[in-house]
Amino acid sequence: MRNYIQLYRELSERIKEYSTPVLNRFRDDAFAEFEQKGFPSRKTEAYLNSSIVDALNAEYEIDVDRPAAAIDENGLFRCKIPSINAVLGFMLNDKFYIADDQRQSLPEGVEFCTLSDAERLYPEVVGRYLHTLSDKSRDAMTAFNSTFVQDGYFIYVKKGTTAQRPLQLINMSLSEAPLMSFTHNLIVVEQGASLQLLVCDHAEEGVDFFTSKVTEVVVEDGAQFEYYSLENTTRQTNNMMQMFVSQRDSSQVTVNNLLLLNSVSRNQIIADIDGEHASLFLGGMLISDGKQEAENNTVIRHNKPNSTSNELFKYILDEQSHGIFSGIIVVQPDAQKTLSRQTNKSICLTPEAVVNSRPQLEIYADDVKCGHGATTGQLDQEALFYMKQRGIDEDTARMMLLSAFVQDVVDEIHIDVLRDKMKDMIDRRLRNDHSHCEDCFVH
Repeated sequence: MRNYIQLYRELSERIKEYSTPVLNRFRDDAFAEFEQKGFPSRKTEAYLNSSIVDALNAEYEIDVDRPAAAIDENGLFRCKIPSINAVLGFMLNDKFYIADDQRQSLPEGVEFCTLSDAERLYPEVVGRYLHTLSDKSRDAMTAFNSTFVQDGYFIYVKKGTTAQRPLQLINMSLSEAPLMSFTHNLIVVEQGASLQLLVCDHAEEGVDFFTSKVTEVVVEDGAQFEYYSLENTTRQTNNMMQMFVSQRDSSQVTVNNLLLLNSVSRNQIIADIDGEHASLFLGGMLISDGKQEAENNTVIRHNKPNSTSNELFKYILDEQSHGIFSGIIVVQPDAQKTLSRQTNKSICLTPEAVVNSRPQLEIYADDVKCGHGATTGQLDQEALFYMKQRGIDEDTARMMLLSAFVQDVVDEIHIDVLRDKMKDMIDRRLRNDHSHCEDCFVH
């Protein structure tokens, strides 16, 4: 594996020169931690079954000088889901773009910009929140990100603001040579505000990529935040996504991750419910085949009483693919009257497909209702036979059963147009159609 410690020593001054200044404040401490810990191994409990560190074996380039991309920005901004009426931003590797007409159409009270611009425009907000969540739960991969990251995006919804239009962010990996990119993102939804955000991951075919993304999300009293992600990249794209969420009194948060195509992906989500009467839905689904590996690693900490959480993940695995779920719900002593449910259900379509599932509860309060469960099985052959007897061909019947299996996850998308679009893309993926969105710039 490449010696990233030596690489940082060689590049550190250039990294700092071309970085957002606020990130440099944390860089040296992060490097010292990364130097001490190194990458996690499979002996590390949180990475017990994960291949994400193995994906670092390729000789990736890191564009620390961050040259301007030689692309047609008008072409980039074609990539938009029809009829969703979202404000579109674009992250090309680690550089954020937003067209002038998109910036002008932002709802009043909403900011969508680079972290470097946010440091200049909103220094108090950035200073108050940046690194407060990720540092509290940091592991070696978070320290790795903080060592090399140079920028990210910033979303700020001011107190009492309802964002009438969703925001859409396209993460695009684009390079002629193997590339590693890093971003550190900050989302702040203030008291009584609301925001819907769609994040789409895409990548150029035929190139090895590794992306490391850290996102901190603060949702204040009475605020609402919905986060939907679609990972539809390539079989050479590896993704490490770490999200840290803090929600306060009477807040409502939805995080829903859908994965259709990748190489190796690890979505790590740590949510702290730091207020009373707060609610959280945390879920997702994946469809994988070949030698794809996808992991959802979650921690939900109930730190205050009278809050609820619902966790639901559905996996469909074909051929030699690998699905991993590791989820922990922690109910602290003060978090009485907590209601929490954790579910992971998987279908393996071949004997070679593998699922590792570890739902866990840690309960330190006595007046709670919590449950967890995991099931792994095969496609219902009786239902398949029943449908074939009624004139439905086997491929269509199979697709209908698998689509119905993940439908309750899709139903947690609260944007009607987006839900219909995701349902269509899931059905196409189940028919082994790996096509991308109609207006995709790369595909």
